[in-house]
Amino acid sequence: MPDRSTLTLGLDLGTSAVKAVVLDPEGRTLATGTSPFATASREPGQAEQAVADWTAAVERACTELDRALAPQAPGWRERAAAVGVAGQLPTLVCGRGDAPLGAAITWQDARADRWAAAAIGADERRRLYARTGMPIDGRYLGPMFHQHWRDRADEVEFVLSAKDYLVFALTGERVTDPSTAAGYAVFDIVDGAFSAELCERWQLPARTLPVVRPAHARAGGLTAAGARLVGLAAGLPVTVGAADSVAGAYALTGLQEGVVSIAMGSSTIILDAIRERRLDPAVRYLLTPHVTAGWYGREMDLLATGTGYAWLAGLFNWQPAELDARAASSPPGAGGLTFTPYLAGGEQGALWDPRLTGSIRGLGLQHSPADIARALLEGINFEIRRCTDVLAATCAIHRIVVSGQIVDRPASLQMLADLLQWPVESSRLSSPAAVGAALGARELAGLPPWSAAPEPRAARVWPGANRATYQDLYANYLAVTP
Repeated sequence: MPDRSTLTLGLDLGTSAVKAVVLDPEGRTLATGTSPFATASREPGQAEQAVADWTAAVERACTELDRALAPQAPGWRERAAAVGVAGQLPTLVCGRGDAPLGAAITWQDARADRWAAAAIGADERRRLYARTGMPIDGRYLGPMFHQHWRDRADEVEFVLSAKDYLVFALTGERVTDPSTAAGYAVFDIVDGAFSAELCERWQLPARTLPVVRPAHARAGGLTAAGARLVGLAAGLPVTVGAADSVAGAYALTGLQEGVVSIAMGSSTIILDAIRERRLDPAVRYLLTPHVTAGWYGREMDLLATGTGYAWLAGLFNWQPAELDARAASSPPGAGGLTFTPYLAGGEQGALWDPRLTGSIRGLGLQHSPADIARALLEGINFEIRRCTDVLAATCAIHRIVVSGQIVDRPASLQMLADLLQWPVESSRLSSPAAVGAALGARELAGLPPWSAAPEPRAARVWPGANRATYQDLYANYLAVTP
């Protein structure tokens, strides 16, 4: 039986790093570890990662976590009772036996976009959305497989997304959960199962797909190799896990209707929770199965927010936090600049258009780097507002919770509240998805399910003096963007 010393480990295989956390029974973070890995982009649109880099990053992150936790809790490993997993998606891993056949193709990879845009007409896109809840494009596993692997399909024994591959590496089991399965482009959200018909559409062999189980169910126990990666005992139970988007939202807000989470990392995930399968007639959001059956997340993902932020800071040779300080010195509206932040090639917020590119309108000799910085931050926030407006149109919002580096940058947090026209709560969880994964492991550890009582947050930031100004600027932004 568990006691107050029982701990759970959470792993998040993110877009650019593995994050590891250990939680106590009250859901408090005791220690964290992080380890980055590289993305290969040797040709236009390419974004691939070596799966060996993932597992090496897991080992390094867990070693860092141990260094932080061992001095205060020397016997913590013996108290760890279960492991939870979350991860980036859709990211394609094709393999045979116990090994991948090549590099993983990440959700950032744009090489299938052109084919998918031509192959999927408007009518089919609506039909696919009705069946899968996903606005299918070239960044889902089915189209990715068609583009890169259909001529080698006979070689492929298994197809897994990133999180599912990590579970396989830890347990030897090939399983997925509904939230991750949705990214395969062949999962029927009504039937709750993979569709043979949709598999044929993408020439993706149904025999290669994993078994679908609930996110918080047991995938298996740590194998000897898996135990070495995380530094825990072989046989310890591991969850099937969930998509990083819903795992993070679960940590930030629990399962509550009318509450929107905004998780700002390499990309920004805007997500709420609803109890019904409510599709959008204009196909502007993903309807993602949540971590618990009967719940769904309405999800919109802005592709190049954190990465765009880092790009601009590097372009001006600024330290990361310096961008916010510079932006704060420019007035609302950035001196007449409009920066559309579609820097990853396309957008998947409320627009879903792979043809979109970033642009700066109104640029003149009078503008400073600070104006450009503010215009980028405003552009990101305008797109977040566009997403929350879509959600609010059919389900009233009564809370907004944000996480990421912005919570330590007061001027930028105030800008977000002003532009959203809504009070914003901030969460200081260092990795919401990893925390959500650890919370998902509670039942396997013999602990009661998480009760939607997240860690203490900073005080709400209310819209301020620039609220009316930003309402006008937002209207102007919508007038000059798609």
